[in-house]
Amino acid sequence: MFINDTIGPYIGVFIEWGFLMTFLFNLVARLNNPDKTIVQLSFMMAFSYIISDFFRLSYSNYLNWLIYDLLTIAVIFVWFIYCKRQRFTALYYILLGLALNSFLMLITHYDIYILHNLEPWWLWTVYSYGVNIVDLLMIVALVTEKDFLLVQKVIDKSNMLYLYKRISLSK
Repeated sequence: MFINDTIGPYIGVFIEWGFLMTFLFNLVARLNNPDKTIVQLSFMMAFSYIISDFFRLSYSNYLNWLIYDLLTIAVIFVWFIYCKRQRFTALYYILLGLALNSFLMLITHYDIYILHNLEPWWLWTVYSYGVNIVDLLMIVALVTEKDFLLVQKVIDKSNMLYLYKRISLSK
C-alpha cells in the first residue's frame, strides 16, 4: 500500500519541520564552535525543502522535487569545492540521500506523466516509503553525525581499493 494524498502532505510538512529543527539544533549546538560546516549543510537542506513547497518550477510535483534535489546537490558541490571543506559523515548521507530521492522521483514522474500509468503498483509503494525513509535518515545523519549505516566506511574502502588498483597497475 502506498502513502496516499490524505497523509502525504502531513508527512511532507513533518520532514520539512525535521530539517528546520535539525538546522536550529546544529546552530545552537555549534554556537561557540568555529567549524560551522554542519550548520551550513543543515541550512541548505532546510532551505531547499521549505522553498520547494512555495516556488514551483514544474507542473509535476515529482519533477519539481527532482529539480530542487538536483539544484541542492549542485549547490552543495559548489559550496564544498569553493569553501575547501573536508569530507564529513553527514555530507555522504546527504549527497547519497538526495541522489536516491532524485532517482525515485525521476522514475515515478516517468511512470505517471510519460507512460500515463494511473494504476497503483509496487513502484509507488517503494517511492512513498523510500523517499520518506531516506529523508529521515538524512535528518538523523545531520543530528548525530554518525556513520550508522557504514556509508562513509564503504565509500572510503572502495576509494582505497580503487587507489590501490591504480597504483599496482602503474608499476
